[in-house]
Amino acid sequence: MRTSKRGMGSVERSLEDLPQTRMRSFCLFAASLCLPLPVLAAVDGIIKTATGTPVEHARVEVTDSSTVTFSDMDGEFRFEGVESPLLLLVTHPRFLPQALSLEAGDPLPVEITLEAKQEIYEEIAVSANRGEENFSPITVASSVVEMQDVATPPATLTELISTVPTVSENGQGGLLQTYSIRGMSRQRVMTLVSGMRIMAERRAGVSASFLDPVLLSSVDVVRGPSSTYYGSGAIGGVVQLFPRGFDAWAVEAGYASQGNEAFGTVGWGDKGWSGGLAHRTASDSETPDGETLNSAFTQTSGTLKKEWDSGRFHYELLGIGSLASDIGKASTDFPERTTIYPEERHLLLRFAVNADSGWGLQAWAHPNDLVTEVLEEDVSFSAVDNEALDLGLNWQKQMTLKGGRSVRFGIDWVGRRNVNALESTRDLVDDELTTQKTLEDGEEDEVGAYGALEWNWGRATLVAGGRLTYQRQANAGASSTDDSAASGFAGLVVPLGAGFELVGNVGSGLRFATLSERYFSGVTGRGEVVGNPNLDPERSVNLETGLRWYGKKLFVSGYLFRNDIDDYIERIEIEPDLLTFVNLTSGTIQGIEAEGHYQIDEHWSFEFGAHLMEGDNDQGEQLSDIPANRFFLGGRWRQGSWSGQLRWEERAEKDVPGSGEKPIPSASLLSGTLEYELREGLWLSLNGRNLLDASYFNSPDRKVPYSPGRSLGVTLRWRPQ
Repeated sequence: MRTSKRGMGSVERSLEDLPQTRMRSFCLFAASLCLPLPVLAAVDGIIKTATGTPVEHARVEVTDSSTVTFSDMDGEFRFEGVESPLLLLVTHPRFLPQALSLEAGDPLPVEITLEAKQEIYEEIAVSANRGEENFSPITVASSVVEMQDVATPPATLTELISTVPTVSENGQGGLLQTYSIRGMSRQRVMTLVSGMRIMAERRAGVSASFLDPVLLSSVDVVRGPSSTYYGSGAIGGVVQLFPRGFDAWAVEAGYASQGNEAFGTVGWGDKGWSGGLAHRTASDSETPDGETLNSAFTQTSGTLKKEWDSGRFHYELLGIGSLASDIGKASTDFPERTTIYPEERHLLLRFAVNADSGWGLQAWAHPNDLVTEVLEEDVSFSAVDNEALDLGLNWQKQMTLKGGRSVRFGIDWVGRRNVNALESTRDLVDDELTTQKTLEDGEEDEVGAYGALEWNWGRATLVAGGRLTYQRQANAGASSTDDSAASGFAGLVVPLGAGFELVGNVGSGLRFATLSERYFSGVTGRGEVVGNPNLDPERSVNLETGLRWYGKKLFVSGYLFRNDIDDYIERIEIEPDLLTFVNLTSGTIQGIEAEGHYQIDEHWSFEFGAHLMEGDNDQGEQLSDIPANRFFLGGRWRQGSWSGQLRWEERAEKDVPGSGEKPIPSASLLSGTLEYELREGLWLSLNGRNLLDASYFNSPDRKVPYSPGRSLGVTLRWRPQ
């Protein structure tokens, strides 16, 4: 990410090299030179980065007194009853310190621009949050993945976010492959698109690959239980997608050798409008040994956004559409058992209004449908047509209180209507056709009330919150179910000096069973499934502690985590290709993760990350969906019109599989990109995936085939300056 930086005055530059005691003496001396003037009613201001991003939790000190405050989630701060002239000292572990003098009569609010110690700190600031607003706990582990930061252009969301420690591919391959966070997968990871919750009746879990990655600006990943903020289904964490905003014309096209994959994108923006359209197509890819993978697809997706202001209100309309056809499911069953998704359709519509006074309202609708076809060679042909209308409404209020406290509270509702699954099966031996409604007029309502408080206590920050949730589910021909639960969270971040931060978190997670887990009984891409209406909600307690260090050129963070889960809903195999869901008594997942970034100079930088984890049930057996241990190292270089990236990843073997899994060997993976600016606004890049042509499994799923072999590609981007 290239960012512009403002130069600092001689006072600010000298502060960087002064020890803390000398810095304070300097500030006191500067303040003593000013003549005392009358008391001011208030002094307020806003703190931003050079690119305009608000800086939360910056420490603002009046140097000749003990008056201290912290900037809130909007970067704003305020002092009451202070004397002028003032000398303010602004510090933050990620930014260079800055001193600012204020005289009586100076215009307010004052704007303060902080210079990041290195460019990466402008990105390590915002974690996954509701509606792009900055209030997620600063204590939790979070990462922001931007499209321009990946070594090779990703074709799917899963490929994009699997670069984050503890985030891994899950299930079988193909466009609709899902992901896990810290060993939590399927419905235990919540996926949002600009605050809209994405739900699905796929037993494998939610896939948000209906939105082409080239139409994304960034993806935010929060690890750990986030049910307090987002509701049922965020035990493992939250993945939020932010669509790309265009402010002018932009065109992009690319090709990759594996599967003859090709894509094209066009975007446009002007006067609050932004629109983008992407088309991508691929045929079947191949493993390094030449085995054909059922991975072909055709997909078209687009976004349209309008923003405007009126008085004290900011409005936004967002529309996202996607149509995909003939999506293959890569599986070891192929070609004896072939699964194709001949049609997938999504339409997301969102309206949001935010007031200057701190409240916001958003409403959204998401009609969607997915058709699944399964052909068992010379035996049977089945088709399942799933459809649903998902709805959501959220109102929330955020306020800054006295004493360095910020509070947010709100209510939300998520509903599902007309959830239907119609299955048709033709016996190819007897030529008999049978039909059944495996889900009929399914309904779901989830209502939540939540609140969170951020309290700056000295140099430390305490964050705590709670949520009450009620859920009701119904399906034709079955008794409705309802349940309620409470969840909570508390976190603490303590600056230790010299750029170090100590963080700790404890939280309770919650997940209700889905409509499919309770009521669906029919054919899926991996076999016959029988629902269980008697499932209890999953509950978890998560403990986490971590250490973060922000140096001038090096950022490093590490976290130890443990997640204890009760009534874990597990998919088990009753007999070959016949599955159901049960509550395990309990399970524990624990591990360690680390990541870092080293900025050598303006041309070179490196990043690294790793995770180690394990998970067992109360009988000592391996839990499913625990990924293999991983380590990655990446490098970036930029000089003049040239730039390049390389990423090496080492995946350890996993020799103790869980239910429905198989042992997988270790693997070494290498990917990279080389880019050249042909002329102003026109870039040409060459890229490669799996450059070592390694044979590996991207998850331990029993039916996952080998991943595609080496792929070479070319991309051309044009954006007039």
